This record gives sequence, C-alpha cells and structure tokens, in this order.
Amino acid sequence: MKKILFTFFAAFSGLSYAQETIPMYQQYLFDSEFLFNPAHIGKTDDVNLVANYQKQFSKFDESPNVQSVGIHANAFDRVGIGAYFFRDQNGPISANGIAIGASYFVPLSDEDGRKDQFSFGTSVNFYNQNFDVSKVNAQDPNDPLLYENNNSIFIAYANLGLQATYSRAFAGISVADIPLSNNTPVVNGIEPSPTRFYLNAGYDWEITEGFSVEPSVMMNLNTNSSRMFDINVLMKLYGESDYFAAGINYRTAKSAVGSQQLSMSPIIKFKLNKLHFGASYNLGLSDIQEYGGNSFMLSLGYDIPNFINQRGFRYR
Repeated sequence: MKKILFTFFAAFSGLSYAQETIPMYQQYLFDSEFLFNPAHIGKTDDVNLVANYQKQFSKFDESPNVQSVGIHANAFDRVGIGAYFFRDQNGPISANGIAIGASYFVPLSDEDGRKDQFSFGTSVNFYNQNFDVSKVNAQDPNDPLLYENNNSIFIAYANLGLQATYSRAFAGISVADIPLSNNTPVVNGIEPSPTRFYLNAGYDWEITEGFSVEPSVMMNLNTNSSRMFDINVLMKLYGESDYFAAGINYRTAKSAVGSQQLSMSPIIKFKLNKLHFGASYNLGLSDIQEYGGNSFMLSLGYDIPNFINQRGFRYR
C-alpha cells in the first residue's frame, strides 16, 4: 500500500492541486529557466519570447496539461525585466497564474555575449485556482461541501533567485512560492503551496570546436520534505548563432513514504537564427504509467532584437 500511495504522489508531483504554482517538467532545459529562477530574467540582450506546452497521462480522457507563455529582456544597463502567464488544467481543477519580475546582472569577465555573469532576481506570482463542481461525479450530488462557496482561491507568492555562469560552468539557486497572502498553514481549508527550493548546476564541456557535451543536475526540494532529482546530459553541435542538441533527462522522487523512479525523457532542441524549438517525450517508469500512459512537452521561442534597450548591456 505504501508503494502504491507513493507512486500516485510521485506521478502527480508538480500537478498537486494544493495551490501549487507552475509545475516543473523540462521547461528549464528549453530556455525557460526564468520560470523557476527569476535571476535568469533578461539573461541575453534580445527580447526572448517563449511558450511551453506539457501533456501528461495520454490515456486519460481529461489528462493534466500545463501551458506557459513568457517574455523577458535586458531593459536598461544591467537590469532585466520579464513576465509570464501559465495555466494548469487537471480534470475539474484549473489554475491560472501571472508573474512579473526583475533581475540585476554583474559581468564576471569582458567576454562578449554575456557568457560570464552573476545575477540575482525576484518576482511575484498572482495565482488563482478554481474547482468545477459540475465535472465531479459525487456519490451525493447534494453534499453541502460541494457548495460552500470556497471553490475558488487567490494567493500571491514571492520568488527569489541567484545564478552564475563562468568559463562554461553554471549554477543557480532559487526559493519559490513564498506565500504573501493566505500564508497561515490552514485557514478555512485553504493551504498555501509548500515553499520550493531549486538547485541546479552543470558544465558545457567543449570536446572540440563546434561540439560539446553538457551534463547537469537539478534538485527540487520543498517544505513538505519531498524532493525530485534530475540528471541531464545534452550533446550539442553549434555554430556562431545556431545549434542542435539531443540528450536525456532522468528523474527520481523521494518523500517520507519512499522513493520512486519517475521518468526517462529523450530531448531534442535546436536554434536556427532567432527561432528556437524543443521537445521531450516522458517515458514513465512508475506503475501508474501502465494505466495513464506517457507524456510529452513542446517548446517554441523567438528572440526579437531588443527594442526596449537599444543602447545594450553595460559592462562597466
């Protein structure tokens, strides 16, 4: 029984409807690190527009899906600004959120292209969740708990982050979902999402000119004493402004009730001039995949010449 309970917990981690903000899949590998660490907002000189779509458990009629659209840019001197919107649909439960944030960058060398830099950032999420009673097949349709006027909630969250890149190595840490409203553990059945901690690190190892291998790790911890751990390996062929990459993401999870292998996900992505695209297919390793099926993610982005800050990034 303990294993079954954990399997369901792990499979739905990131999709829990306990007021969690945007669930983490492979977005951070597809130029969307700013969704989880505001220190990445404005990390390039372009205006970066990116959209992500995740579909989970393909065998379910109303399988969970998550969409996000974000934009960020270097606004002036060393300051980045950005915003994103996301929607998380899971059967009768739907959640919407919008975030705005800013960051500040410090060059660590005179290297062109902002390859060596340190930054810190913050953002605020405004999050709303709704429960559609009409989609529930209740044993007692007149149960008063279904009509207690608490089928919608609003919570504001703060997020903080640091990140650095230097000599092809990179690392970051962020604290997400710090509740600013409804922050008492349980009031009228409303509980804020557990605060989450993201830690990542990696190295872009240049094998030869135009070819590199990038191993990296990502750990997602929260105040409910559960954690997810990712191991990633990407191989990249690249030119001056283009690249093609392919690799794998392996994810495990652990909580007080046990540990579980979650998924093995092949990944491809490329950048062609200003356009970038990514895709992953999540091959589930937990028992629930036999009933729910696998999942996939698509990402599409475009780098627009910076019309906000034509002066450019200030190195000194």
